[in-house]
Amino acid sequence: NKTALTELVYALHCNRAINNGNSDIKEIAESIEETFNCDLGNFYKTFTEIKARKNSRTKFLDDLSTGLLSHMDNTDE
Repeated sequence: NKTALTELVYALHCNRAINNGNSDIKEIAESIEETFNCDLGNFYKTFTEIKARKNSRTKFLDDLSTGLLSHMDNTDE
């Protein structure tokens, strides 16, 4: 969903993971929209809503990490 992808956009931008950190947030968002054939809408507003969450402010990223770690653990057995 667009909230999850907005988390991803901001994480990629904040960690300078795209183009050696030389891509601005809007470029990353546009690339995600094109890649996943979606419209993030006003992702700045969505980010403000993400920041206001009471529980996990990085729910999608936390879920990604948990899922990957679980997969690694299961493939080690």
